[in-house]
Amino acid sequence: MKDKTVVITGASEGLGRSVATKLAQEGSNVILVAQNQEKLDEVVGLIGEKARAYVCDVSSAQQVRETANKILADVEKVDVLINCAGIWTDEELEKTDPDRRKKVLEVNTLGTIEFTKAFEPAFRKQNSGHFLNVISTSGNFDTSSGDNSLWQTYGASKWALSGFTRAFKDSLSDTNIKVTGFYPGGFESNLYENANRPYAHNQPWMMKTDDVADALIFCLTRPADMMVEKLIITKHQPSA
Repeated sequence: MKDKTVVITGASEGLGRSVATKLAQEGSNVILVAQNQEKLDEVVGLIGEKARAYVCDVSSAQQVRETANKILADVEKVDVLINCAGIWTDEELEKTDPDRRKKVLEVNTLGTIEFTKAFEPAFRKQNSGHFLNVISTSGNFDTSSGDNSLWQTYGASKWALSGFTRAFKDSLSDTNIKVTGFYPGGFESNLYENANRPYAHNQPWMMKTDDVADALIFCLTRPADMMVEKLIITKHQPSA
């Protein structure tokens, strides 16, 4: 990943921040996108000259287009787009505020689609690049199980993103562009606190954020003729 330019949404905290830090250590130029200027400045200060930041609310299609255009004007080439921005809700449908439902879908699904759309022409023109969408095991067609009754809105946003990722990959089958769907189970992040659900920390099913970041970077560092189409990771808990 040395000298590659990587755009990361949701890069001011959690998984996005961890991935950005690790990639910069490997020599990548990281472009951080998030809504909070103060948190972005903190990450840029941590990483140094390998990082630059852009403030953007990914739920706004107009802001996404404007931000993508700025990035493409500022850098010679973008090699990777990691769509990592996401928000959480676990309320029952009848108790969820309509505006909150709309926001979850705008950030988790439509924001990713808009960012992808904004960078697709550049990737097609250079006939190279890698789109990686951070989805969730709650949007995985193969392993979704257990009681998901409280994940109705969040699950819908991730299942939609899963379907989009698969279809988008197929649309690029005649190019050298890679598309990866990344499906992590629960891991330590601010996702839950930001949704006023602090209960999720220190749970036995939680993975370490840095470990999840390493798995994500694995997808980006395969040989040129190899593509990880889908990677599912969960916490391994041996039976007693």
